[in-house]
Amino acid sequence: MKRLLLLLIAALLVLTLVPLTTTQAAPNQGGKCTCKAYYKVKKGDYLSYIAARYGVSTKAIQKCNHIKNRNKIYPGQILCIPGRKTSPQPPTHKPPSYYPPPPQPGDGPATACNITPILGFGDVWFHNQSVREKLGCPTAPEQGFNAVEQKFYRGYVVNNLDTKKMYVMFAGIGQWTTYPDTWQPGDPVTNPTLTPPPGWCQPEYGIGKMWRNEDNYSQRLGWAYCPPNPSVKATWQPFEHGEMIWTATQGIFVLYDSNTYRQFK
Repeated sequence: MKRLLLLLIAALLVLTLVPLTTTQAAPNQGGKCTCKAYYKVKKGDYLSYIAARYGVSTKAIQKCNHIKNRNKIYPGQILCIPGRKTSPQPPTHKPPSYYPPPPQPGDGPATACNITPILGFGDVWFHNQSVREKLGCPTAPEQGFNAVEQKFYRGYVVNNLDTKKMYVMFAGIGQWTTYPDTWQPGDPVTNPTLTPPPGWCQPEYGIGKMWRNEDNYSQRLGWAYCPPNPSVKATWQPFEHGEMIWTATQGIFVLYDSNTYRQFK
């Protein structure tokens, strides 16, 4: 009996000297993983969420921590996050594609138009009440055209090569007019007897023919800037009481039926 009691006492002493086995898995068992961070599992955590937060795969965390079932992690568990040491980043979410809405006319008379101006023409038309009231509604969609342009000391000319129609804007007085392009192969390109001042040019071809032959146009426009622009992007749109023209170099001209204009750059 005494011997049995001594054996029991010895067994209790051994148990007090040996630490109890914990249910928490030791991270990085075997030393095969380089841990860039250690994460303490919280209630409600999922292994996939933790992996996304640190930018690693779920399988990499499982392998490094000897986790067989990815759905079996528990609060307080310490996980080795494999990789180089970096600060954890919250999961990012790519925002959806965004397209700005077109300008809105409000609830006034502009909503009665069957055709609505868009892009640059729409921006000017919607944001300038006086333009909208004077021009009225568009009568056809905006369309592009092939153009030649020429800047002058006192104005600007753009020639619609598709319709052979030139738009002449007189600077200072804010007036405009149109003139047909009647130049034909074989017609004089310039007047060889005219010598412009240094740095200035005599206009050529259709614009030059108009400048030389239309009464007082050479005086009203003055000499041309050098050189002319033989190819420019341009668009045009008709309205109830006028037109709009856009060129890549000069911006938008609002042309009223009263033969006055406004320029928006």
